[in-house]
Parts: sequence; C-alpha cells; structure tokens
Amino acid sequence: MLLRSIPACLPPALLCAGLALPLLARAEPEVQRLEASIPVWVPATDRAAATTVELSGHVYRPAGAGPWGLVVLSHGTPGGREARAALTDRYGAQARAIAALGYVVVTGLRRGYGASGGPAADHYGSCDAPDYAHAAGEAARDVAAIMGYAQKLPYVDGSQVLLLGKSAGGFASLALAAQRPAGLRGVINFAGGRGAQPRMREQQTVCGAAALLQTVAGFAASTRVPQLWIYADNDSYFRPPLVRQMAASYRQAGLSLKLVFVPPDGDEGHRFFDRPANIPQWLPLVQDFLQQQMPGRAAAQLQSNNPQGDRP
Repeated sequence: MLLRSIPACLPPALLCAGLALPLLARAEPEVQRLEASIPVWVPATDRAAATTVELSGHVYRPAGAGPWGLVVLSHGTPGGREARAALTDRYGAQARAIAALGYVVVTGLRRGYGASGGPAADHYGSCDAPDYAHAAGEAARDVAAIMGYAQKLPYVDGSQVLLLGKSAGGFASLALAAQRPAGLRGVINFAGGRGAQPRMREQQTVCGAAALLQTVAGFAASTRVPQLWIYADNDSYFRPPLVRQMAASYRQAGLSLKLVFVPPDGDEGHRFFDRPANIPQWLPLVQDFLQQQMPGRAAAQLQSNNPQGDRP
C-alpha cells in the first residue's frame, strides 16, 4: 500500500511534498510484496568446498506488466550474533515507498543473517587490523546475486538498476559499484561505512580509519556511476568529517557525488533511514536521483497504468 501520511510541507531544502512527489499524488499504484529465494554461489576456500547458498529476500513491485527499473535495497549489520540471526526484512515501509514511485525494489538478507543460509561472510576481522576489502567483497557477492536474480524477473528492465544500502549495506553497494556490474546506473548510500564499534564511537572514530579510507578510495578509482550519499549530522557511527573524507575520494576521481547531511535525528542519527517516520524527508531526494539516472521511466509507467490520473 502507498504511504499516505505525507506532511503538507517538508523542510525548505526538500520542498513541499505536493511539489516534490507529484507521481505519488497522481498515480498511487498498489505495491505487491512477494517472497524470494535467491541463490548465491560461494567459491571454495581452504576450509570449505564451493557451494550455493539460498538468501531470503522480498520483491516489492508496482501493479502492471512493466518493465520497471530496479532498486536493490541492502541492509546494515546489527551487533552480535543473536541480532544477526534474528534479522528480518526490516525495510518494508521504505521499500514500498520507493516501489510506489514506479520501481521494483528487491531486498535480500546476506549470508548468515536471518533466514538466509550459510555463515556470515562479511566480517572485517579485528578492530586493530581490519580487512575492509575482504568484508566488502563478500558482502558485494551477495548483493550481486540479489541484483542478478532481480534483473531476470520478467517485469524488470535489467538495464536500469540502482543500488541503495544502509550502513554496511551502503558500503557493500559501493563495493559492488566498483565492480561495474552490467545495468548499474547509480548508487544511493545511506550512512554507509564499516568499523563503528561501540568503543570506537566513544573515541569519535572507527576501527582503522586509514584502512577504511584506503578501501573507499579503491572503490572510487574503479567506479563509473553517479552517487547520492545521505547521512545525519548526529550520526555517531560515521561522523561528518570522516564522511567528507570518504566522499573526497570520489570527487577526486572525477565522479558525480551529491553529499547530503540531514539535521540531527533523535538521539542517534545513524538510524535515520531505519525510521519509517523519516520517509517523507528523504523520499524527494531519492526520487530526484532515480529520475536523473532513469529519466522518464517511472513517470511513463505510472501514467500508462493510471491514464485518468488525479490532476495536481
């Protein structure tokens, strides 16, 4: 169902909802939610043979035949083994809001999270010597499998794909974008990063900050698609000075990157994307970026499915 609790006007920087979200006002397509079992091939290691693991996921799609552009939505990493095992599809409201704009949104839990198979593979090791490249590579393997699965759906246009991730999911999206998968048009990164352990947050830093920046610079060097990054001013996991350093790698590489800091959100800005009440704040930014990378796709599809429409 389409979100209906949209305020009359957003903060000045985000414009009034009536102007920023014309498609929502006109079309209001029904969003369907389907379960998905997504295979990911895992190569052999010194400890285990090659295998295929099933990831637990969901597909959110507008009504109609499509083909629709695709958004792959990736989750963060909760602390502790029990929290990872209990993880569910936590971004249902967010996925529905994006799908209502005229896109298919696919979510999937990475290996070792929730109902997905296999042990968690996206660990970066010790805080003293983090291996962020390994963690990002394994997370990107799962996100790539989710993307590849979704690109084959009959109502998806596999040449029109955006990656969107929160926290470790944002980091994984940056890593996959650096691999230049076919069909990728851009990345939306909400509060992305790794290494923000509690004791490091108290010191206002992350594990191996230099290693994190080096890994991000490596992503930037081989990425070719535009980026939208959204962080809260009071994110204690990844603070604005560190985020600006990460973003500088992309700008120095000559890439288009829009960095947005939203006002402080609650007692911890790192959870800005997690809160459904915040959807009206970020949805206009996401919609604008999606339409820039897939011009005309959502508008044409929504109008064709609702030819009568409501007048603005």
